[in-house]
Amino acid sequence: MAAAWEEIRRLAADFQRAQFAEAAQRLSERNCIEIVAKLIAEKQLDVVHTLDGKEYITPAQISREIQDELHVCGGRVNIVDLQQIINVDLVHIESRANDIVKSDRTIQLVLGQFINEIYLDQLAEEINDKLQETGQVTISELCKAYDLPGDFLIQALSPRLGRIIHGQIDQDNKGVIFTEAFVARHQARIRGLFSAITRPTPVTNLITRYGFQEQLLYSVLEELVNTGRLKGTVIGGRQDKAVFVPDIYARTQSNWVDSFFKQNGYLEFDALSRLGIPDPVNYIKKRYKSTKLLFLKAACVGQEIVDQVEASVDEAISSGTWVDIATLLPTSLSIEDSGILLQQVMRSFNKHLSTIIFSDTIVVSEKFINSCTDLFRELMHHKAEKEMKNNPVNVVTEEDLKESSILENSSANKKDKKDERRKKATEGSGSVRGGGGGNAREFRIKKTKKKGRKDAESDEESQASSTSRNKHLEIPFMSQEEIQDVLRSHIQDCPEELITELAEHLIRSLTKSYQEVVRSVFVSSTSSLSGANRRRTIKDLQEEVSNLYNNIRLFEKGIKHFTDETQTNLAKHMLKTVCTDITNLIFNFLAADVMMAAEDCTAITSEVRKKILGKLPEETRGPLTKLHTSLNGKSLEDFLLCLDSSADACDIMVKKGDKKKERQILFQHRQALIEQLKVTEDPALVLHLTSILLFQFSTQCMLHAPGRCVPQIITFLTTKIPEDQHALLVKYQGLVVKQLISQNYKIGQGDDDTVDDNLGEKECADAIRKELQEITTSLKDLVLRPRKSSVTEE
Repeated sequence: MAAAWEEIRRLAADFQRAQFAEAAQRLSERNCIEIVAKLIAEKQLDVVHTLDGKEYITPAQISREIQDELHVCGGRVNIVDLQQIINVDLVHIESRANDIVKSDRTIQLVLGQFINEIYLDQLAEEINDKLQETGQVTISELCKAYDLPGDFLIQALSPRLGRIIHGQIDQDNKGVIFTEAFVARHQARIRGLFSAITRPTPVTNLITRYGFQEQLLYSVLEELVNTGRLKGTVIGGRQDKAVFVPDIYARTQSNWVDSFFKQNGYLEFDALSRLGIPDPVNYIKKRYKSTKLLFLKAACVGQEIVDQVEASVDEAISSGTWVDIATLLPTSLSIEDSGILLQQVMRSFNKHLSTIIFSDTIVVSEKFINSCTDLFRELMHHKAEKEMKNNPVNVVTEEDLKESSILENSSANKKDKKDERRKKATEGSGSVRGGGGGNAREFRIKKTKKKGRKDAESDEESQASSTSRNKHLEIPFMSQEEIQDVLRSHIQDCPEELITELAEHLIRSLTKSYQEVVRSVFVSSTSSLSGANRRRTIKDLQEEVSNLYNNIRLFEKGIKHFTDETQTNLAKHMLKTVCTDITNLIFNFLAADVMMAAEDCTAITSEVRKKILGKLPEETRGPLTKLHTSLNGKSLEDFLLCLDSSADACDIMVKKGDKKKERQILFQHRQALIEQLKVTEDPALVLHLTSILLFQFSTQCMLHAPGRCVPQIITFLTTKIPEDQHALLVKYQGLVVKQLISQNYKIGQGDDDTVDDNLGEKECADAIRKELQEITTSLKDLVLRPRKSSVTEE
């Protein structure tokens, strides 16, 4: 001991001498810095600058200071804090940190922090204290409390379980540490709670209500059930839908299911769910493995119900009726399930081809459907005959026309040979024959049915192309509501759903059958038309067309006595009346060949003529189209030219009248006007008829004029009749105009007039009417009495 102190005193004396001794050579601070920098550059010296640049420190010293600081801080220190404490750049600390961790296994670097075993032991002791207080701790809570990752905590605490920490980690849930006392306490609670349960109970409800640890509860519950301590089963595994079913309830449940199935022959999945069976389908399959069941969407049925349905369907097919299986099945079965059951029965029955299913549950035999169809046979024939009679337009398809054409060809080939030779001789010599006198003109009626082979082939091609372009619409037979009414009146005790769907099913087939009935009626009516009847019809047509043609020619002569403007108005009136009549006659006759003829040809409109044109062959369609178009023109000459060409194309013989015929027509027309004048008392019509008759007396020409042209006729008669007659005519015209104006004014004013105005207008109208009555007889006498000579004749 004395020697040691002696050594110390000697060293102190040496140090004192060194301090007071004068230096032989003194280095400045700059020289020292440069020397150190040189040594560092040549790697002869390994030192590090401090942050303030006033000191150098070796790496070994950095490591020692880090370990010293870790010990001072209790085993855990952040490397960011070490930068300020050691006064060295963070880069050098991180490089030494890695070396320290590699060299010393008791120190770990976690999230930029040094942690040694001493700190982990202290941490384990703290956790153990908390665990003993609460019975369980979770790793997630420890992560938040100590700011350490969960995996690191599990790795650090696992070796200390049973040594420092008196507890264990749940093997199913590594995130929980609990004590044996906690497990025992929970096991006792779980055992007591589940022993008291007498009906199916969702496990999640118990966890929420009593605060059990989920994984621990499932583990304890499985152990208790497997060992037989708890009498029951857990259905659904470890899921949210897991349900604990005690054995006492399962026995009661099974007894109820067996009893219900034995009595009713089916089981509803919803009913089993209400009993607490979470998976009814698998439950039924396990319990009735050897029983033959049919599983539907919401229920399953036994073989007895299936056999009952099969027997009912078999009876309905055999007797030709229908059956609704919904009445045979339990009311709790849905329509969808009933339909699935019926489909299964029909597949096994193998007779679905002879039946149809309506409303998913009603089986109808084909015999019953055929009997319903037969109810409409007689109605079809009556309706077809009525349709052909009243509304023949668009009734018959192109195939019907071809079939009718074939029938008429066969009848036409049987005509008298003499008529055929006479026809050929007339065509070959170019002679004209007629029954209307020497000036008569004859035209030949061309029928597509009488053409040669080449023309017939071209007609068939044109008809085929027309059919492909315009598909004929079906003729409606009955609406669905009408079909339903017929079915209701003939079928008893039939549900409304079956009536509706049966009508919907029949409407298509009935409409198709109706087309066939219409076609047969058309063919029979066409074939029954004899050649004599057709010749008589042609003769009548030629007579009417000839009369109208001659009338038009005579009217045309009368029109030429007027000025151009009046001629145009009269021509338009002619085109709308007489010319339209003769055009409709021709169109209606040709329409009979395509079954579009109307009862009254005056009812044919422009639209109907266009439809008829669409049905005619090409060689007659062109001229008739021009004839139809000329009705909208202003020239009678153009119309007559089109009429001639149309007559040629249609082989209509138009007989032009001679002088004798014209005089006869003039006389008949005059007599008809006179008879009409005798009976009429309407002033406007009296003026109209008198003017036309005076015109015919003075010009010996017929006139067809509208009422608005009467003033022009009276003006024309100025130089044709005596002055007194013309004055009377003008006076009467003025009174008629006044009367018309008074009537129009009264209609226009309505009830807005005052009493005085009404009285004045009434007196004026009465005066005009009285004066008209006085001179009406005198005006009629101008044409009814023996006619005086006109100014022209004088």
